[in-house]
This record gives sequence, C-alpha cells and structure tokens, in this order.
Amino acid sequence: MICPNSVKRHWRREAARWLPEATPYVIEGTAVQRRKVLKSALGDPTALVIMNIEAVRLFSRLAPYGSIRLKRCRECDPRHGDENLTPARCDVHHKALNDFTFQTFILDEAHRIKDPKALQTRAIWHVAHSKGVRYRWALTGTPIANHPGDLWSIMHTVAPDDFPVRGKFVDRFCLISWNAFGGTDIVGIRPDTRDELFKLLDPRFRRVLKAVVLPQLPPKVREIRYAELPTAQLKTYRELEKSLIAMTEDGELLVAKTNLSAQTRLMQLAAASVNIEKINPDDVTTWRWTLREPSPKLDVLEETLAELGVLTVGYDGPPVLIAAEHRQLIDLAATRLGKLGVRYGLITGAVGEIDRERALDDLNARRIRALLFTNQAGGVGLDMSASDTLINIQRSWSLVSEKQKEDRPHRPGAEKHKRILIIDIVTRDTVEEKVIERLHEKLQRLDELTRDRATLLKANVHADTSAIDAEEQLIIGSFVGHPTEEY
Repeated sequence: MICPNSVKRHWRREAARWLPEATPYVIEGTAVQRRKVLKSALGDPTALVIMNIEAVRLFSRLAPYGSIRLKRCRECDPRHGDENLTPARCDVHHKALNDFTFQTFILDEAHRIKDPKALQTRAIWHVAHSKGVRYRWALTGTPIANHPGDLWSIMHTVAPDDFPVRGKFVDRFCLISWNAFGGTDIVGIRPDTRDELFKLLDPRFRRVLKAVVLPQLPPKVREIRYAELPTAQLKTYRELEKSLIAMTEDGELLVAKTNLSAQTRLMQLAAASVNIEKINPDDVTTWRWTLREPSPKLDVLEETLAELGVLTVGYDGPPVLIAAEHRQLIDLAATRLGKLGVRYGLITGAVGEIDRERALDDLNARRIRALLFTNQAGGVGLDMSASDTLINIQRSWSLVSEKQKEDRPHRPGAEKHKRILIIDIVTRDTVEEKVIERLHEKLQRLDELTRDRATLLKANVHADTSAIDAEEQLIIGSFVGHPTEEY
C-alpha cells in the first residue's frame, strides 16, 4: 500500500475494517526503524506494508525508462560501475522492498507519479511490476493534473504491456500545439483517435462520482471576498510584475531572477508584506523572503470570521477550515488568530505526525474553533467533515491539490450540515485571478477525459446541473466570468 505520508496511519486504521485478517506494518521513523519494520513484515504472510510515496525509492531499485542511464555501483557492475557511488544511491542495487513477493499492489493518489522521469515514479514501477504481483490498483480522483499525457504513467503502472511507450501514446492520442518558446505542449485529446483511446481505457478505468454514490451530502455554496492591496504595496507589485525588479516603500530592493520565480514572489506580495534577508547581497538565489504584517488578505479573513461568529465569545458552532498553499501565510494567519483569542489547530509540514492527529481529533471533537492547514500537509485523505466552512486564503496552481482540498469537509459525515460553504479570499488585480483561470482550463481538460458531466446526466436526467457544476466541474468559475451554462 503506497500512499501520501499524511494518510499512512489512516490506512492502517481503516484496514481493520476492510481487511481484518491482515497485519498492517506502517513504514515510518528513522532509517533503522523502517528497515526493522520491513524485516518483520518480510516474514509475515499476512503483512500489509504501508509506505509513503516518497520513501519507495529509498527501499527499491529503479525501473528503466527511455534513454535515462541507470547509475550502478561497483558491487552491481564491477567493471563499469562508479566506485564513488554507494549501494544506497545505486539505481539497480537490490533493496529491502525487492525481497518481498507482493500479491497485491495499491497506489493511492496515483496522480503523484505523473512524471515518468522521477525517481519515485520509477521505483514504484519496479515494485508494481515485480514477480508475484497479481493485482494492481491505482486510486485517484484526478487522473490528469495538466493534460492527457499525464495519464500514461498511471496506466503503465497498472498495465505495462498495454501501455509500454509514452512517446507512442502521446503521438497517437494527444493533441499537440506549438508554444511561444518553440517547443510543444499537449492541449487535449486528438478528436480522430478519441474513441480508440476510450476503448483502451474503459476496461481498466472505473470512475465513481460522489454525486451519484453519496447524494445525501450537502451542496457546496461558494463565495468570493476581495482584498485590496494598499497603494504602496500595489506599486511594488506592479514594478516586480513588469520588470522583475522593484523597490518597497521601506527602500528594500526586490529582485526575481526568472519569470517562474517571479510568479512565486507575486503570490507572496499578493498575500502580505515581505521582509528580505540577503545572505549574499550579490546572489539573488540566497535571498530569503518572509511574509509579515500588514496583510490585507488577513484583514478580510478577520472580517469573515467575525461575520461567521467565530470571534464571538461562547461560539459553539462548527469549526472553520482555513487553507493556503504556502506555510508562511498559514503561520501568519495562526499568529493573527492567537492575538484574537481564537483556539486553533495546525497541520503543516512543520507539525509532527502526532500533533497533526491531535489537531484533527480536536477539530472533530469541536475543541477548537479553526483548523489551519497547507494543501501539501492537510489537503489529502483527512476527514474534516466536522467543519461546514472552508476559507481559502490562497489557491494553488495545481488542480489536483485544489480538488483534494475541497473534499476534506465534503465527505461522508458531512450529512449533518445544511451546506458546505467555500469562501475564497482573492487579492484583486493580481496573479491570484490568473490562478483561477488556469484551474478552470485544467478542469475542462479533465472532464474531456473523465466525461463526468455526461456520466452524471446519464445516471440521473433530473440531476441539478448547478450542483453538478459545483461538485465536479467549476472550482470558482464565477471569478473569471464563466457562467455554468457556458461550460
């Protein structure tokens, strides 16, 4: 069982319900502790090995891919091996996971292996395709993150003989377009081979829509609140956006080395003021940006919490979820809540596993009024159905991340709520509005493959189309002027 790190213990807990005859072994802790657990599991025929996605490459050799050279140590290749390469860093060295004869292979959040060149992807392939594996299951709600080409890696994991070569898959089924830099982009599915693609996929592709199997869940209701940058901060933002160089009102020089890094810096400036620590003034890559108050976005968050009654003394309503892409913004929001006297929990990369579970338990027991989390640490697999409100103070460019995050409160257990309120706080006239546009484009590409709209309408001709749009299609279409009928 390979899954995100945040849900390893949840899989162990749930395994007692759906596979009570198995003995779960969660691979965690130090390297010595993980090897010890793996050694214990190796001798147990009832073992259910549960490991996070990132750790697989540390305990398995890599599968080959294309022309990428596999690094070999002298032990594996006495003649041509690299004498400075240790067995732990060797790509073909036999490791702990390769001693197992697994019968069933399960990959949760399979979209995480969309990059076939990544080490973790090729390590997972080797485990999935090892001798003895009879069943391979890849689980994901978002089989493509950007374009149909992302699907190949997942299908190669499940059925390597049917999907052997990515290049031929892309040439045959993907629509290619030239980009502004002289390269090519995948922009959709080829219309002339569309039916052929679905004939290959459908026998191995089962998609279960929440709107069909869980009709009792409450509807999602969406709101948008705009934040306005102060004049001085907006001037700094515009200068950096235009020329990659800007000056703050305090006389601090801001520099973005590339257009890509500029997008990250603009997201930070859209969220709050910044401090710059220039470790080496002559090297822009060593400069550290830190978010600080004042933050107009957090001012709007405070107003929103006041409207919801969360700041009221004696508030006993459902806790509120507050999510962002970057941890610094979550930490800044947590500091603001602390000053307001609001009891909260945190789930971020800086919070340990035990403390994360405690924060989640406090949420479900209503011992806290707010749970703050980053998309990476808390946006996957966790049950946050005790809350009926999700406040996004920052969105991600990743469609996968956003869809996963929105489903934390909207899941079994949420039937007690009348609605799930999703509030987005967006800084006006900034890159945050572009993020929404990109997410909408990715949603269109996803539906082209999954055909969710057609499935829902076919399953129930009386389905509420606005509910369908809110559930499976539009994240915040109204932000960029896309009415539901248009999509």
